[in-house]
Amino acid sequence: MFSFWSHSINLTEIVFAVAEKVSEYLVAPIGRQLGYLFCYRSHAEKLRNQVQTLRTTKVDKHITIDEATRKGDEIRTVVQDWLNRIDQITGEAEALMTDDQNMSCLNGWCPNLITHYQLGREAYKKAQVIVGIQTTRNFPDGISYSVPPRNATFIDAS
Repeated sequence: MFSFWSHSINLTEIVFAVAEKVSEYLVAPIGRQLGYLFCYRSHAEKLRNQVQTLRTTKVDKHITIDEATRKGDEIRTVVQDWLNRIDQITGEAEALMTDDQNMSCLNGWCPNLITHYQLGREAYKKAQVIVGIQTTRNFPDGISYSVPPRNATFIDAS
């Protein structure tokens, strides 16, 4: 005998499963977007901290690079590219942080929500890029390599 109530429990489980998946795909992205808007200051502060940490890391690497250069070693291309990426991302981050000064209209009485959202989103993404750059600061092949002396002549021993 077919019972509607016994199938309604299974139907309820299916509805809850579908609702769970829908909320998983809708709520998380909406929450992330709202986080950019409402947490823009914390994202900007994290970006400032990441930039400062990256600058410190760059100064530390420059000590090693200067030492290798004094010894006559050539700096690896990977290291030079890494330094160029640091200069690029810190320049972009500084430009973004100066935009932080123009965040409101009517002398602060009316917040510019579009600018808050854009700043929060960009600050978050740039901070993630900086974290990626910092994770690649250890070069397994070293920072430099020895080059043979110039104008060296080899004598054949035979």
